[in-house]
Amino acid sequence: MTTEEQLAVPLLEAQDLAVKYPNGELALHDMTFSIDAPSFTAIIGPNGSGKSTLIKTILGLMKPVHGFVRVLGHDSVKDSKTIQRLIRYVPQRDHIELTVPMRVKDIVLMGRLMKKPPPRFVSGKDREVGKSALKRVDMIDLWDRPFPELSGGQRQRVLVARALAGEGQILVLDEPLAGTDAESQKMIVEALGEYQRDFDVSIIMVTHDLNPIHVFVKHVLLLRNTLVGIGTPCDVMDPELIKRVYGPAAEVVEYAGHRYCITPDSGVDRHD
Repeated sequence: MTTEEQLAVPLLEAQDLAVKYPNGELALHDMTFSIDAPSFTAIIGPNGSGKSTLIKTILGLMKPVHGFVRVLGHDSVKDSKTIQRLIRYVPQRDHIELTVPMRVKDIVLMGRLMKKPPPRFVSGKDREVGKSALKRVDMIDLWDRPFPELSGGQRQRVLVARALAGEGQILVLDEPLAGTDAESQKMIVEALGEYQRDFDVSIIMVTHDLNPIHVFVKHVLLLRNTLVGIGTPCDVMDPELIKRVYGPAAEVVEYAGHRYCITPDSGVDRHD
């Protein structure tokens, strides 16, 4: 597919999408939208609103019970292996196994090795790209440090570096800022924004807090088990819309020409 053809195909396209949790409960319903590529897209919504379910469906890990979702024209069910080759994925931090004695460099280089055919050997270029990715999140000095010894924020920065070191047109991140300190949040957000600008890739991020990434985001999907709003951050940060989704305690404030949202919902979405 040529660059021109890629630009003509939506990054994400869903039509009448409905997905159920394994227990049979409806997680998402009546989801219809289209987002052009390339894009920095944020998926937001209250806890249990289906954010992670949408990501898992995009990745082909969950199957729709109705409708479809496509990634760069590829169906999430029929073409799941193709989609997984296109995507570099950063899961929620608490899904990472810490009992394996791996070093930071081993974690980052996994981003290079995962999509190589066997036998998988680390090349000089792999090390160069891995170190460059760690520099973006200010973690290069910890190249040889055991990964489990790092703080939560440091580990998350390494996982983001692993995705940056990999190959694929799309980065998908599930709550990469959750539980991280302010310094790590700043590093992750700036690294992603600069990487998206430098390489013209697409980024899809699930987050419970849009504010830290507001200036980098192009599209926002606001969910509450269906698509409640879609548009730019300032479009979606409509006071009436936000109160309808998050409740009367939610507030929208304006600063320097942008709208920001303050909600009581500050936890990570564990339900989906």
